[in-house]
Amino acid sequence: MRWLLITRKLDPDDARTGFMLRWVEGLAARMDHLDVICQENAGPDLPANVRAYSMGKESGAGRLEQSWRLTNHLRRIIPQVDGVFCHMMPRYVWFAAPWALRYHKPLWFWYVHRQITPELRLAHRLASRILTAAPSSYPISSEKTAVLGHGIEPGLFHPADGKNNEAAPLDVVLVARLSAIKKQDMLLRAASLALARGDVPPFRVVLAGGTVEHEPDYRAELESLAQQLDPAPAVTLTGPLPQIEIAEQLRRCAVAVNLSPVGLFDKAALEPMFAGRPVIVGNPDFLPLLGDAAPLLSLPEGAGAAELADRLARLLRLSPEERANIGAALRERALAAHSLDGLMDRITGLMRDA
Repeated sequence: MRWLLITRKLDPDDARTGFMLRWVEGLAARMDHLDVICQENAGPDLPANVRAYSMGKESGAGRLEQSWRLTNHLRRIIPQVDGVFCHMMPRYVWFAAPWALRYHKPLWFWYVHRQITPELRLAHRLASRILTAAPSSYPISSEKTAVLGHGIEPGLFHPADGKNNEAAPLDVVLVARLSAIKKQDMLLRAASLALARGDVPPFRVVLAGGTVEHEPDYRAELESLAQQLDPAPAVTLTGPLPQIEIAEQLRRCAVAVNLSPVGLFDKAALEPMFAGRPVIVGNPDFLPLLGDAAPLLSLPEGAGAAELADRLARLLRLSPEERANIGAALRERALAAHSLDGLMDRITGLMRDA
């Protein structure tokens, strides 16, 4: 079996796309050969049965040259493969579609986001199959869609060694790009409300993630908000971090928080579960993973800072052992549904059927 994967970037140190190298390794382990076309290649070591082709962004190629290179790669590679698998970017489906149609190759598209755009609608029409992580993570209802779960690497996101590796003061961690949709401001307000109760141990809020182009001022707004709140929570903004550092942040935190809304079935909510930490979530798609702890870990639709503060305070007042027990149960359920090996098995199983 030989497939072509088209993806944004191959760079294990990239905060947003570093996981893709593990996808490449997982897919390659389950097929004879894997070709990869990426927009940008940082030159990581790849399995022997993988050949990577770049569109040249890492060497300064502009959009026109990248498009020419992509088209040239597709023209040469698609006749030789069993199918084409595009990751997240609708335009990759556009470019691949003429060649996939000409040579009668399956054209698959992985997409996890709630936003419907004209670009996505066109990619949806052109793709022969859509793969996504959860029922609400692909916004267009279609018989083409297969729900497969996420793929988190247990070897990277694993519990800490020893009974208690929590930082002092206790860390409350939210991992996400700095964007209003991720609701970092709500967490800061909730932290202030929790502090005002006077019955929680000392803690700090850690916001791990970089700014985004369309909200360049949001970090400054968060910093200003943190100073204006009374009482003011201790806050650390780390900026973007590679996955290995994110995993370490999660291992030593007391509580993780993910406030992504319905439609954003966020890997960043699963990673603390794999690390064996309690995580408060706002997306009801995570409810099946929460078990008996759901009332403590889930926020109802429309909940605000007060509800989040209540859950934070209750979790922070627990003993380290009690938090570890909650985290262990989350990890067991998350492993069964969202491990990297499981996802790669499901994807390549469908590829063989195709």
